[in-house]
Amino acid sequence: MNFIIKRDVLLDGVQKTLGIVNKKTTLPILNNIFLEAEEDYIRIVATDREISLISRYEADVTERGKITLSAKKLYEITREINGDDVHVQVDEKNIITLSCQKAVYRIMGVSSDDYPSIVAEENTTWYQISGRIIKNMIRKVFFAMSTDELRRNLNGLFLHTGMEEDQSYLYMVSADGHRLAFAKEKLDNQDFLDLSTGIIIPRKGVVEIRRVVESDPENIFIGLMGQMFLVQSGNVILKVSLINAEYPDYKRVIPTEKGQEILLHRTSFLHVLRRMFVVVSSEEFRTVLLTVHDNQMLFQSKNADVGEANEDMDITYSGNRIEVGYNIDYLIDAADVIDEENIYFEIGEGRKPGLIRSMNKEEYLCVIMPLMI
Repeated sequence: MNFIIKRDVLLDGVQKTLGIVNKKTTLPILNNIFLEAEEDYIRIVATDREISLISRYEADVTERGKITLSAKKLYEITREINGDDVHVQVDEKNIITLSCQKAVYRIMGVSSDDYPSIVAEENTTWYQISGRIIKNMIRKVFFAMSTDELRRNLNGLFLHTGMEEDQSYLYMVSADGHRLAFAKEKLDNQDFLDLSTGIIIPRKGVVEIRRVVESDPENIFIGLMGQMFLVQSGNVILKVSLINAEYPDYKRVIPTEKGQEILLHRTSFLHVLRRMFVVVSSEEFRTVLLTVHDNQMLFQSKNADVGEANEDMDITYSGNRIEVGYNIDYLIDAADVIDEENIYFEIGEGRKPGLIRSMNKEEYLCVIMPLMI
């Protein structure tokens, strides 16, 4: 193998693989990336068997070949190299030589014979969608995914499509048993990927999808290949194995009975919560008591080991007096992802869940269970 490639191109290509290579694997070769030189390009592949990234980059190839090598070492070397072009050579003993200007590095590679085969995607039907839509929806629901490995069906995002009044929508949902986040966006393309039954994308896959769409927020294509969700952006294809489980009926969690509605200034609400968090939060204590009456919201929190905090803010509310406790992190997470400055907070009666949503009631909402005080 022998080729020359732009240093910045190689660095970007290797950096994209770092979140995928498996550092705790029982199969050491999965710590490596697969590097292949073809006629006028190189192909970089990373996989942990559940997620695969395949990318192509232009290169001046004088000798074809393939090899695997440490993703981390290649990234660190390329990052420190000064110069425009990197010359990569591989000899018959799988020793890889990287040279750039006066710098020369030699690292051991591993034969690609035992590297997992990545199934081709030639028969996949691709559907275009704005990367900004995917990025925005992930931002609004990512925080509510469960980290409980015993609840595998909640360890990811639930993605599905549907129709409302002859309009196609994309829906994204996450939940952890204590809260649920929901986002939806209109689809301009009525001939879109059919996700009417829904799919569950695992957390690690969601992280990688977000990285792909951030690099190219406009020209994104998605598709399905069996139990794999595919995302294509330019010269990069990401394949994510789906969670094979049934997602709970999330619509049953969203309150149908309207709670006591409060109109809040989002930034002021967040500032108060964050000040409370600094004073009283600990690993075991995350509770804030809200008292609402006469256009005022009083925040109270006490931690025997740290101290206490009290603050109030102006709101728009004229109903009955309410006292309710919530996890302060959950309130911050729910409000922080809303883009509008004014938001609604619906507090349910008794032990019923609260609901934080945008002024556009249909676009985003977060359901939060109250705490015992």
